[in-house]
Amino acid sequence: MGVARLTGFSCVVTALACGCGSGGSHEAPADAAPVDATGSSDVAAQDGTSVGAPDAGSIEANFPGDGAMGAMEGGSPEGAPAGPTVGGCPMFPPDYPYNVDVSGAPLDPGSATYITNLEARAGAIVAEYPGGEYVNVVPSSQAFVAVGTTAAYGFTPSDVFFQNGGADASAPIPSGVVYENAGTPNADHHMMIVQQGACRLFELYSWNPSSPTSGWTALVTWNLTKNEQLPDGWGSTTAAGTPLLPGVIWYDEVNAGAILHAVDIVIPGAAIAQYEYVKPAARSGGACGSAYPADGFPYGGRLRLKASFDSSSFTGTQALVVIAALKKYGMINTDDSGESRSSFRLGDGNKLDQTDMAQLGHLTWADFEVPDMTVVQSKACN
Repeated sequence: MGVARLTGFSCVVTALACGCGSGGSHEAPADAAPVDATGSSDVAAQDGTSVGAPDAGSIEANFPGDGAMGAMEGGSPEGAPAGPTVGGCPMFPPDYPYNVDVSGAPLDPGSATYITNLEARAGAIVAEYPGGEYVNVVPSSQAFVAVGTTAAYGFTPSDVFFQNGGADASAPIPSGVVYENAGTPNADHHMMIVQQGACRLFELYSWNPSSPTSGWTALVTWNLTKNEQLPDGWGSTTAAGTPLLPGVIWYDEVNAGAILHAVDIVIPGAAIAQYEYVKPAARSGGACGSAYPADGFPYGGRLRLKASFDSSSFTGTQALVVIAALKKYGMINTDDSGESRSSFRLGDGNKLDQTDMAQLGHLTWADFEVPDMTVVQSKACN
């Protein structure tokens, strides 16, 4: 079951198309108490600290055979990886940009200039903790409930792009749903739900939703089995117009020993290019009305950790799993941090090892390079 095709709303480059997300990972992570569809919280913590949460879904590095994992730094599991999965569904197909191996791609001609800009404007790279993002996996039988939102758009079960002002919007939001900053006002809130069987992804965003089912700025839907990308000018639950799900560093993947996709990096607006973006992004960043900086880094732009990066000083295993993914799949710019630093998106609350993951803060922009990318010129911007 999916969201029915909706009509009757004409979109131009408005606030709706200018990015509904604003970098949830850069907000101070708050409680992720399970919340029922009536708006009551099963856990009472409201002070912005992380609290216990139910198992909100498993993201897996899907390998053939018995699933045995080899060391990711300097080695790989036996057999070719089949790609990341969630709830028995692919986390988008192998040709989706997040899932493409860029370790052997040639350097972009502008790589050195991009890196110089990021060194000057994007601040330090940090791995904030605890992880603020959660994914809820629901069965195909999960009932759809009405969602109070000012915009609903995405792709129908027939893969046709739809958009409207939120009328008749619905999603399979379960009782006990877990989402970012569930009990914290004045902060980003992202909700992610994967519907098994239909393999549909539902993402919601708001600065201050009234409840799990009302007060949302946008509901965006995707077919996880298809290479679906939003039309030019559309933001999503990220400012860039990308789905949030594939860019998060999830505990289950890290624990299994392999991240088989690129991860998101959220950088300051001063470092983001105006009037240009790279797919899978769908819009550019920065304010309209002036030329974009020639050395700005576009939404959807990818950075790859240099193959020569020496991780021998890293201890533990979790950060090394991320290091391996950054060398193979890289990281993608999808949001304006609103700060002077840059951060990864972490998931699953307290599950990741804080000390181990904090080693990612030793990475510098000089450790990265830009693989060749096709830039789209567009005045779809903030």
